[in-house]
Amino acid sequence: MNSDDAQLRLTLSLFHCKGGHAPALSRALRHQGSLKALMATTREAQEQYDLSLSQQALLSGEPASAETLSLGDKDLEWALDSEHHLVTYDSIFYPERLRETDCPPLLLYVRGSLATLASLQLAIVGSRNASDYGKRNAYWMARELCKAGVTICSGLALGVDANAHLGALDAAGSDASVSTVAVLGTGIDRVYPAAHRALFQRIADNGAVVSEFPLGMRAYAYNFPRRNRLISGLSVGVLVIEAAIKSGSLITARYAVEQNREVYALPSLLSNPQGRGCHELIKQGAMLVDDPNDILFELGLKAREATEAGDMLSPTGFGNLIDTGEPNDLQPLQRKLLQRLRTEDCLFDSFLDADLASFGALNHALLDLEVRGLVSCRGGRYTIA
Repeated sequence: MNSDDAQLRLTLSLFHCKGGHAPALSRALRHQGSLKALMATTREAQEQYDLSLSQQALLSGEPASAETLSLGDKDLEWALDSEHHLVTYDSIFYPERLRETDCPPLLLYVRGSLATLASLQLAIVGSRNASDYGKRNAYWMARELCKAGVTICSGLALGVDANAHLGALDAAGSDASVSTVAVLGTGIDRVYPAAHRALFQRIADNGAVVSEFPLGMRAYAYNFPRRNRLISGLSVGVLVIEAAIKSGSLITARYAVEQNREVYALPSLLSNPQGRGCHELIKQGAMLVDDPNDILFELGLKAREATEAGDMLSPTGFGNLIDTGEPNDLQPLQRKLLQRLRTEDCLFDSFLDADLASFGALNHALLDLEVRGLVSCRGGRYTIA
Protein backbone atom coordinates (compact mmCIF):
# COMPACT_ATOMS: atom_id res chain seq x y z
CA MET A 1 0.00 0.00 0.00
CA ASN A 2 1.54 3.35 -1.05
CA SER A 3 1.37 6.49 1.08
CA ASP A 4 -1.64 7.91 -0.78
CA ASP A 5 -3.60 4.69 -0.30
CA ALA A 6 -2.63 4.59 3.38
CA GLN A 7 -3.73 8.21 3.82
CA LEU A 8 -7.10 7.47 2.20
CA ARG A 9 -7.55 4.37 4.36
CA LEU A 10 -6.82 6.41 7.48
CA THR A 11 -9.26 9.13 6.41
CA LEU A 12 -12.01 6.56 5.84
CA SER A 13 -11.32 4.96 9.22
CA LEU A 14 -11.42 8.34 10.98
CA PHE A 15 -14.66 9.13 9.18
CA HIS A 16 -16.40 5.88 10.08
CA CYS A 17 -15.14 5.38 13.64
CA LYS A 18 -17.02 6.61 16.70
CA GLY A 19 -17.18 10.41 16.61
CA GLY A 20 -16.13 10.51 12.97
CA HIS A 21 -19.07 12.66 11.88
CA ALA A 22 -18.67 15.17 14.69
CA PRO A 23 -17.30 18.65 13.89
CA ALA A 24 -14.33 18.29 16.27
CA LEU A 25 -12.16 16.47 13.73
CA SER A 26 -13.02 18.97 10.99
CA ARG A 27 -12.02 21.88 13.21
CA ALA A 28 -8.79 20.13 14.18
CA LEU A 29 -7.96 19.63 10.50
CA ARG A 30 -8.78 23.25 9.75
CA HIS A 31 -6.45 24.39 12.54
CA GLN A 32 -3.57 22.05 11.64
CA GLY A 33 -3.94 22.45 7.88
CA SER A 34 -3.66 18.78 6.91
CA LEU A 35 -4.20 15.26 8.18
CA LYS A 36 -0.45 14.66 8.17
CA ALA A 37 0.09 17.65 10.46
CA LEU A 38 -2.70 16.47 12.76
CA MET A 39 -1.09 13.02 13.00
CA ALA A 40 2.10 14.67 14.25
CA THR A 41 0.35 16.29 17.23
CA THR A 42 0.52 14.85 20.74
CA ARG A 43 -2.31 13.00 22.49
CA GLU A 44 -2.68 16.02 24.76
CA ALA A 45 -3.22 18.32 21.78
CA GLN A 46 -5.72 15.90 20.30
CA GLU A 47 -7.65 15.83 23.56
CA GLN A 48 -7.83 19.63 23.48
CA TYR A 49 -9.47 19.36 20.06
CA ASP A 50 -12.08 17.15 21.75
CA LEU A 51 -11.34 14.22 19.43
CA SER A 52 -12.87 10.89 20.38
CA LEU A 53 -10.67 8.19 21.88
CA SER A 54 -11.13 6.12 18.72
CA GLN A 55 -9.88 8.99 16.57
CA GLN A 56 -6.89 9.59 18.83
CA ALA A 57 -5.99 5.90 18.64
CA LEU A 58 -6.15 5.90 14.84
CA LEU A 59 -4.04 9.06 14.60
CA SER A 60 -1.45 7.34 16.79
CA GLY A 61 -1.21 4.42 14.38
CA GLU A 62 -3.43 1.87 16.11
CA PRO A 63 -5.46 -0.39 13.77
CA ALA A 64 -9.10 0.31 13.03
CA SER A 65 -11.85 -2.07 14.12
CA ALA A 66 -13.18 -4.67 11.70
CA GLU A 67 -16.49 -2.79 11.44
CA THR A 68 -14.75 0.49 10.60
CA LEU A 69 -12.56 -1.21 7.99
CA SER A 70 -15.63 -2.85 6.44
CA LEU A 71 -17.34 0.52 5.99
CA GLY A 72 -14.19 1.88 4.38
CA ASP A 73 -14.11 -1.11 2.02
CA LYS A 74 -17.65 -0.27 0.88
CA ASP A 75 -16.56 3.29 0.11
CA LEU A 76 -13.59 2.05 -1.92
CA GLU A 77 -15.83 -0.35 -3.82
CA TRP A 78 -18.26 2.51 -4.57
CA ALA A 79 -15.36 4.63 -5.85
CA LEU A 80 -14.36 2.02 -8.45
CA ASP A 81 -16.84 3.67 -10.82
CA SER A 82 -14.97 6.30 -12.86
CA GLU A 83 -17.68 8.88 -12.11
CA HIS A 84 -17.54 8.29 -8.33
CA HIS A 85 -14.97 10.17 -6.26
CA LEU A 86 -13.86 10.17 -2.62
CA VAL A 87 -12.46 13.66 -2.04
CA THR A 88 -10.56 13.98 1.23
CA TYR A 89 -9.62 17.18 3.03
CA ASP A 90 -5.99 16.77 1.88
CA SER A 91 -6.93 16.14 -1.75
CA ILE A 92 -6.00 18.62 -4.49
CA PHE A 93 -9.63 18.30 -5.62
CA TYR A 94 -11.05 19.51 -2.31
CA PRO A 95 -12.86 22.84 -2.98
CA GLU A 96 -10.74 25.71 -1.66
CA ARG A 97 -13.70 27.84 -0.59
CA LEU A 98 -15.00 24.97 1.50
CA ARG A 99 -11.57 24.27 2.98
CA GLU A 100 -11.47 27.85 4.31
CA THR A 101 -14.69 27.50 6.32
CA ASP A 102 -14.72 26.97 10.08
CA CYS A 103 -15.79 23.33 9.93
CA PRO A 104 -14.91 21.73 6.57
CA PRO A 105 -16.02 18.11 6.11
CA LEU A 106 -13.31 15.47 6.38
CA LEU A 107 -14.63 13.63 3.33
CA LEU A 108 -16.83 14.41 0.33
CA TYR A 109 -18.58 11.82 -1.80
CA VAL A 110 -18.87 13.16 -5.35
CA ARG A 111 -20.67 11.86 -8.42
CA GLY A 112 -19.87 13.59 -11.69
CA SER A 113 -17.41 16.31 -12.61
CA LEU A 114 -14.66 17.40 -10.23
CA ALA A 115 -14.10 20.39 -12.54
CA THR A 116 -17.68 21.55 -11.90
CA LEU A 117 -17.12 21.14 -8.16
CA ALA A 118 -14.07 23.42 -8.42
CA SER A 119 -15.79 26.08 -10.55
CA LEU A 120 -17.17 29.43 -9.38
CA GLN A 121 -20.44 28.64 -7.62
CA LEU A 122 -23.44 30.66 -6.49
CA ALA A 123 -26.10 29.04 -4.31
CA ILE A 124 -29.77 29.49 -5.19
CA VAL A 125 -32.14 28.31 -2.46
CA GLY A 126 -35.75 28.87 -1.49
CA SER A 127 -39.11 27.38 -0.64
CA ARG A 128 -40.05 23.79 -1.40
CA ASN A 129 -43.63 25.04 -1.79
CA ALA A 130 -42.66 27.77 -4.21
CA SER A 131 -45.22 29.74 -6.18
CA ASP A 132 -45.13 29.97 -9.97
CA TYR A 133 -43.33 33.30 -9.47
CA GLY A 134 -40.64 31.64 -7.36
CA LYS A 135 -40.13 28.67 -9.68
CA ARG A 136 -40.00 30.86 -12.77
CA ASN A 137 -37.46 33.26 -11.30
CA ALA A 138 -35.29 30.45 -9.89
CA TYR A 139 -35.08 28.95 -13.38
CA TRP A 140 -34.48 32.32 -15.04
CA MET A 141 -31.79 33.48 -12.61
CA ALA A 142 -29.97 30.15 -12.72
CA ARG A 143 -30.09 29.93 -16.50
CA GLU A 144 -28.72 33.42 -17.08
CA LEU A 145 -26.05 33.19 -14.38
CA CYS A 146 -24.88 29.84 -15.73
CA LYS A 147 -24.70 31.25 -19.26
CA ALA A 148 -22.42 33.96 -17.86
CA GLY A 149 -20.02 31.40 -16.33
CA VAL A 150 -21.45 30.76 -12.85
CA THR A 151 -22.16 27.23 -11.62
CA ILE A 152 -25.40 26.99 -9.65
CA CYS A 153 -25.31 25.17 -6.30
CA SER A 154 -28.52 24.01 -4.64
CA GLY A 155 -30.02 21.20 -2.59
CA LEU A 156 -32.11 19.05 -5.00
CA ALA A 157 -35.28 19.87 -3.04
CA LEU A 158 -38.70 20.48 -4.52
CA GLY A 159 -39.65 23.98 -5.64
CA VAL A 160 -36.91 26.57 -5.97
CA ASP A 161 -33.99 24.11 -5.80
CA ALA A 162 -35.26 21.92 -8.64
CA ASN A 163 -35.98 24.88 -10.90
CA ALA A 164 -32.55 26.39 -10.21
CA HIS A 165 -30.89 23.10 -11.18
CA LEU A 166 -33.00 22.88 -14.34
CA GLY A 167 -32.22 26.44 -15.36
CA ALA A 168 -28.50 25.76 -15.08
CA LEU A 169 -28.75 22.46 -16.95
CA ASP A 170 -30.69 24.13 -19.77
CA ALA A 171 -28.20 26.99 -20.07
CA ALA A 172 -25.88 24.88 -22.24
CA GLY A 173 -22.88 27.17 -21.77
CA SER A 174 -19.67 26.92 -23.79
CA ASP A 175 -17.64 25.89 -20.71
CA ALA A 176 -18.54 22.27 -19.91
CA SER A 177 -17.36 22.67 -16.29
CA VAL A 178 -19.98 25.38 -15.63
CA SER A 179 -23.24 23.65 -14.76
CA THR A 180 -24.88 22.83 -11.45
CA VAL A 181 -23.97 21.14 -8.16
CA ALA A 182 -26.55 19.33 -6.03
CA VAL A 183 -25.69 18.98 -2.34
CA LEU A 184 -27.52 16.16 -0.57
CA GLY A 185 -28.80 15.68 2.95
CA THR A 186 -28.51 11.91 2.50
CA GLY A 187 -25.88 9.43 1.45
CA ILE A 188 -24.92 9.89 -2.19
CA ASP A 189 -26.39 6.48 -3.03
CA ARG A 190 -29.88 7.70 -2.09
CA VAL A 191 -32.16 10.14 -3.92
CA TYR A 192 -34.33 12.47 -1.86
CA PRO A 193 -36.98 13.31 -2.79
CA ALA A 194 -37.47 10.13 -4.80
CA ALA A 195 -39.38 12.09 -7.45
CA HIS A 196 -36.09 13.75 -8.42
CA ARG A 197 -34.36 10.55 -9.49
CA ALA A 198 -34.23 11.69 -13.13
CA LEU A 199 -33.00 15.16 -12.13
CA PHE A 200 -30.36 13.58 -9.87
CA GLN A 201 -29.06 11.51 -12.79
CA ARG A 202 -29.07 14.48 -15.15
CA ILE A 203 -27.00 16.52 -12.68
CA ALA A 204 -24.58 13.62 -12.12
CA ASP A 205 -24.15 13.31 -15.90
CA ASN A 206 -23.70 17.03 -16.58
CA GLY A 207 -22.52 18.57 -13.29
CA ALA A 208 -21.79 17.18 -9.83
CA VAL A 209 -23.69 15.64 -6.92
CA VAL A 210 -22.05 15.98 -3.48
CA SER A 211 -22.65 14.57 0.00
CA GLU A 212 -20.72 14.63 3.26
CA PHE A 213 -22.84 11.79 4.67
CA PRO A 214 -21.87 8.10 4.57
CA LEU A 215 -23.34 5.70 2.04
CA GLY A 216 -26.81 4.57 3.00
CA MET A 217 -27.60 7.59 5.19
CA ARG A 218 -31.33 8.31 5.13
CA ALA A 219 -33.00 11.72 4.96
CA TYR A 220 -33.08 12.59 8.65
CA ALA A 221 -34.28 16.11 9.49
CA TYR A 222 -31.08 16.97 11.38
CA ASN A 223 -28.98 16.31 8.27
CA PHE A 224 -30.33 19.28 6.35
CA PRO A 225 -28.87 22.17 8.36
CA ARG A 226 -25.46 20.51 7.80
CA ARG A 227 -26.31 20.20 4.11
CA ASN A 228 -27.16 23.92 4.07
CA ARG A 229 -23.77 24.75 5.60
CA LEU A 230 -22.11 22.85 2.78
CA ILE A 231 -24.16 24.67 0.12
CA SER A 232 -23.06 28.08 1.38
CA GLY A 233 -19.50 26.89 1.99
CA LEU A 234 -19.06 25.81 -1.63
CA SER A 235 -20.42 29.11 -2.94
CA VAL A 236 -19.26 32.71 -3.19
CA GLY A 237 -22.75 33.87 -2.29
CA VAL A 238 -26.32 32.76 -1.65
CA LEU A 239 -29.40 33.97 -3.53
CA VAL A 240 -32.66 33.35 -1.67
CA ILE A 241 -35.78 33.14 -3.83
CA GLU A 242 -38.99 32.87 -1.79
CA ALA A 243 -38.55 31.87 1.82
CA ALA A 244 -41.00 31.89 4.69
CA ILE A 245 -39.90 33.39 8.00
CA LYS A 246 -38.97 29.93 9.38
CA SER A 247 -37.60 28.55 6.11
CA GLY A 248 -34.49 26.39 6.05
CA SER A 249 -33.22 28.73 3.35
CA LEU A 250 -32.68 31.35 6.04
CA ILE A 251 -30.39 28.86 7.79
CA THR A 252 -28.33 28.74 4.60
CA ALA A 253 -28.27 32.54 4.53
CA ARG A 254 -27.11 32.64 8.16
CA TYR A 255 -24.30 30.21 7.40
CA ALA A 256 -23.36 32.39 4.43
CA VAL A 257 -22.96 35.41 6.71
CA GLU A 258 -20.86 33.37 9.16
CA GLN A 259 -18.67 32.19 6.27
CA ASN A 260 -18.25 35.76 4.97
CA ARG A 261 -20.33 35.09 1.85
CA GLU A 262 -22.62 37.58 0.13
CA VAL A 263 -26.37 37.16 0.63
CA TYR A 264 -28.79 38.20 -2.11
CA ALA A 265 -32.58 38.17 -1.93
CA LEU A 266 -35.31 38.43 -4.55
CA PRO A 267 -38.26 40.60 -3.42
CA SER A 268 -41.76 39.17 -3.62
CA LEU A 269 -45.35 40.35 -3.36
CA LEU A 270 -46.19 41.65 0.11
CA SER A 271 -49.19 39.32 0.14
CA ASN A 272 -47.00 36.25 -0.46
CA PRO A 273 -46.10 34.55 2.86
CA GLN A 274 -43.36 32.61 1.04
CA GLY A 275 -41.59 35.90 0.38
CA ARG A 276 -41.47 37.32 3.89
CA GLY A 277 -38.16 35.68 4.68
CA CYS A 278 -36.59 37.42 1.67
CA HIS A 279 -37.94 40.78 2.81
CA GLU A 280 -36.53 40.14 6.28
CA LEU A 281 -33.11 39.35 4.79
CA ILE A 282 -33.21 42.60 2.81
CA LYS A 283 -34.03 44.53 6.00
CA GLN A 284 -30.99 42.90 7.62
CA GLY A 285 -28.66 43.97 4.82
CA ALA A 286 -28.97 41.35 2.10
CA MET A 287 -28.62 42.79 -1.39
CA LEU A 288 -31.93 43.15 -3.22
CA VAL A 289 -31.67 41.70 -6.72
CA ASP A 290 -34.21 41.65 -9.52
CA ASP A 291 -31.88 40.88 -12.41
CA PRO A 292 -29.03 38.37 -12.89
CA ASN A 293 -26.75 41.25 -13.89
CA ASP A 294 -26.97 42.59 -10.32
CA ILE A 295 -25.10 39.50 -9.15
CA LEU A 296 -22.75 39.34 -12.13
CA PHE A 297 -21.67 42.91 -11.40
CA GLU A 298 -20.96 42.03 -7.75
CA LEU A 299 -18.90 39.02 -8.86
CA GLY A 300 -16.92 41.11 -11.31
CA LEU A 301 -18.26 39.21 -14.31
CA LYS A 302 -19.41 40.66 -17.60
CA ALA A 303 -23.09 41.55 -17.55
CA ARG A 304 -25.34 39.94 -20.12
CA GLU A 305 -27.45 41.97 -22.52
CA ALA A 306 -31.01 42.41 -21.31
CA THR A 307 -32.30 41.01 -24.60
CA GLU A 308 -30.48 38.82 -27.09
CA ALA A 309 -31.63 37.45 -30.43
CA GLY A 310 -34.00 34.57 -29.81
CA ASP A 311 -33.50 34.76 -26.06
CA MET A 312 -35.82 36.93 -24.00
CA LEU A 313 -34.50 37.49 -20.49
CA SER A 314 -37.94 37.46 -18.96
CA PRO A 315 -39.33 35.03 -16.40
CA THR A 316 -42.67 35.09 -18.21
CA GLY A 317 -41.63 34.72 -21.86
CA PHE A 318 -38.77 32.74 -23.39
CA GLY A 319 -37.93 33.03 -27.07
CA ASN A 320 -39.41 35.08 -29.87
CA LEU A 321 -43.20 34.85 -30.08
CA ILE A 322 -44.98 33.87 -33.27
CA ASP A 323 -48.55 34.82 -34.14
CA THR A 324 -50.05 31.97 -32.11
CA GLY A 325 -48.55 33.46 -28.95
CA GLU A 326 -46.33 30.41 -28.51
CA PRO A 327 -42.52 30.65 -28.34
CA ASN A 328 -41.15 29.34 -31.62
CA ASP A 329 -38.50 27.24 -29.85
CA LEU A 330 -41.00 24.77 -28.36
CA GLN A 331 -40.37 21.07 -28.82
CA PRO A 332 -42.95 18.99 -30.78
CA LEU A 333 -44.02 17.28 -27.55
CA GLN A 334 -44.67 20.63 -25.89
CA ARG A 335 -46.83 21.75 -28.82
CA LYS A 336 -48.87 18.54 -28.52
CA LEU A 337 -49.36 19.14 -24.80
CA LEU A 338 -50.53 22.71 -25.37
CA GLN A 339 -52.89 21.57 -28.12
CA ARG A 340 -54.44 19.04 -25.73
CA LEU A 341 -54.73 21.58 -22.91
CA ARG A 342 -56.57 24.03 -25.17
CA THR A 343 -59.41 21.53 -25.35
CA GLU A 344 -59.46 20.37 -21.71
CA ASP A 345 -57.58 20.49 -18.42
CA CYS A 346 -55.56 17.34 -17.78
CA LEU A 347 -53.94 15.36 -15.00
CA PHE A 348 -50.39 14.10 -15.53
CA ASP A 349 -51.69 10.54 -15.71
CA SER A 350 -53.93 11.54 -18.63
CA PHE A 351 -50.86 12.44 -20.66
CA LEU A 352 -49.23 9.15 -19.70
CA ASP A 353 -52.35 7.20 -20.70
CA ALA A 354 -52.32 8.96 -24.08
CA ASP A 355 -48.86 7.46 -24.64
CA LEU A 356 -47.43 10.79 -25.82
CA ALA A 357 -43.98 10.20 -24.32
CA SER A 358 -42.12 8.64 -21.41
CA PHE A 359 -42.67 9.74 -17.82
CA GLY A 360 -39.35 11.62 -17.75
CA ALA A 361 -39.93 13.38 -21.08
CA LEU A 362 -43.44 14.43 -20.05
CA ASN A 363 -42.26 15.66 -16.67
CA HIS A 364 -39.48 17.75 -18.21
CA ALA A 365 -41.72 19.15 -20.97
CA LEU A 366 -44.50 20.17 -18.56
CA LEU A 367 -42.09 21.70 -16.07
CA ASP A 368 -40.49 23.74 -18.85
CA LEU A 369 -43.94 24.94 -19.96
CA GLU A 370 -44.69 25.94 -16.35
CA VAL A 371 -41.42 27.82 -16.09
CA ARG A 372 -42.23 29.66 -19.31
CA GLY A 373 -45.60 30.67 -17.88
CA LEU A 374 -47.54 28.82 -20.60
CA VAL A 375 -49.28 26.32 -18.32
CA SER A 376 -50.07 26.18 -14.63
CA CYS A 377 -50.60 23.24 -12.32
CA ARG A 378 -52.86 23.35 -9.30
CA GLY A 379 -53.93 20.29 -7.38
CA GLY A 380 -52.17 18.12 -9.94
CA ARG A 381 -54.32 19.43 -12.81
CA TYR A 382 -52.65 21.22 -15.73
CA THR A 383 -54.34 24.17 -17.43
CA ILE A 384 -53.40 26.82 -19.99
CA ALA A 385 -52.02 29.79 -18.05
